[in-house]
Amino acid sequence: MSDISASEAAAIRAALDAGLNPQALDLARAALIDHADSAEILFLGALASARMSAVDESERWLAKIDRQSLGASPLAVDVWSLSGRIAKERYAALQNRSTAAGVELARVAIASYQSAFALSGAAYPAVNAATIAMVAGEIALARAFAQKALAALGSAGGDHWHHASAGEALLALDLPADARAHYAEAYRVAGHKFGDVASMRRQLLLIGNDAAREMAEVLPAPQVIAFSGHMIDRPDRASPRFPAQLEPQVATALRARIQEFGPAIGYAQAACGADILFLEAMQDAGMQTQIVLPFPPAEYIQTSVGFAGEGWIKRFHRALERAMRVVHATEEPFLGDDVLFEHAANLIQGMAFLRASELSTRALMLTVQDLSGKPRSPALVGGTAATGNNWTRGGGKIENIDIGELRREDGVGYASAEVIADVRDAKPSTRVRSLKSLLFADIKGYTRMPEQYTPDFAEMFLGNCKEILDSLAHPALEVNTHGDGIFAVFELPSHAAEFAVRLQRVLSKVDWGRLGLAADTGVRVGLHTGPLFRVSNPVTDRTTFYGSHVNRAARLEPIALPGQIFVTEEFASSLVADDQERFACEYIGSMPLAKKFGDARLYRLRWSSES
Repeated sequence: MSDISASEAAAIRAALDAGLNPQALDLARAALIDHADSAEILFLGALASARMSAVDESERWLAKIDRQSLGASPLAVDVWSLSGRIAKERYAALQNRSTAAGVELARVAIASYQSAFALSGAAYPAVNAATIAMVAGEIALARAFAQKALAALGSAGGDHWHHASAGEALLALDLPADARAHYAEAYRVAGHKFGDVASMRRQLLLIGNDAAREMAEVLPAPQVIAFSGHMIDRPDRASPRFPAQLEPQVATALRARIQEFGPAIGYAQAACGADILFLEAMQDAGMQTQIVLPFPPAEYIQTSVGFAGEGWIKRFHRALERAMRVVHATEEPFLGDDVLFEHAANLIQGMAFLRASELSTRALMLTVQDLSGKPRSPALVGGTAATGNNWTRGGGKIENIDIGELRREDGVGYASAEVIADVRDAKPSTRVRSLKSLLFADIKGYTRMPEQYTPDFAEMFLGNCKEILDSLAHPALEVNTHGDGIFAVFELPSHAAEFAVRLQRVLSKVDWGRLGLAADTGVRVGLHTGPLFRVSNPVTDRTTFYGSHVNRAARLEPIALPGQIFVTEEFASSLVADDQERFACEYIGSMPLAKKFGDARLYRLRWSSES
């Protein structure tokens, strides 16, 4: 076997640096064909898998490396460090770490980090070894490694990781005051690198003692905010709710509330009125904002901005330019389907939940809503009232700026006792879309199955699919199968997730060797949520679903890892907005979908109870 070329290694590392972890894994698999014994390829494949939370997959890659042959190379340090990280993550996930499994994982983690430190003398493996030893009750060993970590760090100042490592080592040495000073400096230097601060907090949670919990106070997570608020009143609104003259009062109230939160991350639409005022307040304060539009900007201006005047249109464009990210919930036209506003509202809620989870904190909803004024307008699909109701159903906390109170303080009463519902300027379509969740699944490597095994495979695969589908509390709305593939449509993302995790669990126990396939064969599953048309199929005389989001879902499944469930950001966000208890979604990166169908931010789906 020839050595891996510099260009092949560089391509894999470039994909990892860009966060394209699945793509890096595919490149590593391709390179492995000609370089089956390359330790570098095997390490890069393991690293890509670990970054996608595929710990079992990562371990399989690492197990193939002959570590003795690596000597004292930098690659050896990387391999031992990754081995320690995997064992540490498994250890941290245990509910009872005093079991034999916990003791063994702690031993493997400490030994791995110890090997990495012996080769490198670096602070990173030393401080991790110290932390695991401390949690495992090996106090003398923890202090020995903590001293080594401090010596490796030196006395000179450094970046936020330098100070976090010093703080962690000082905790192991039972010097909380000194540790607190370093953690405070780490937080100051980190600035808005909230993900790095979250990693520091997770390490403190792993330590778990009183001193560590106190230390977390100097590493506060940012406040994650899902925002929704009323638009400026349309000219034909019968009863004032947010008259234009109240803009200064609402803006002042929003800025004051945001200042109270401290560092924050905000998610919102960008309609005229409260949305744009919220975005401006956040952006002027240097906070991160992400904007979710239900459909392309030109039509959104027509429905939700333009009626308030040219000034609001300019402010809309400026808010988008200053946002950290702008998400189009759909790329398709509005067509008068208000469900697209509901889709955007669900994404805002779910994206806030997911980001808060990544940062080890909780999200809240901030609204500008008339809660005290009477009479009240009916709840509009995807509007502030409906969004707030959905948030509280999931147990979420809402802080509200009562525009009814601001209106009374300004002396603005209702024009009449009649209240008209908000309307959106659009010609309604004769065929409306509805939000549905889609699943595509197949067996990786099925095309290499010897012909004689296909009847047995069909009985096994289709039989399992049928048994699971029949047992669901919420049946699929449509199911189609072909060969090793299954396509299903469900009413809610939680319904699709239920089928996906159960299918993956059942098929993970199949003896693929008996079907002439490799032992590591597995089902790959892709899930997506979006608006679809329900139509009658004259060929089958059954209801079916059509729309561009079917195509998008179909392009996800081919890039999923065998044994894994990959879901789009749209599905993950809709799922956690619908069901936060039973399922968990872990971010694995942004990557191109199959057949050049654009990039997508992807998550891995699992049961919440799985470690």
